[in-house]
Amino acid sequence: MLILIIAVVMVIIFATIFAVQYKLASMEGKPDTGKILESSIIWSIISYIVIGIIVFGISFIVSFLS
Repeated sequence: MLILIIAVVMVIIFATIFAVQYKLASMEGKPDTGKILESSIIWSIISYIVIGIIVFGISFIVSFLS
């Protein structure tokens, strides 16, 4: 069940990043979906790493204090 929740959150993060970049690109003209997809994947991976570091840090601090 936890893996399913994590997968859904990862998809939501990617979809949000893609939607924001697509909206910004469409405001400037015809959006290039390939470049938007590529940069969305890169930003999603970066956000997954940052969230992982934060969660690991919090769990390390909590286990260290108890």
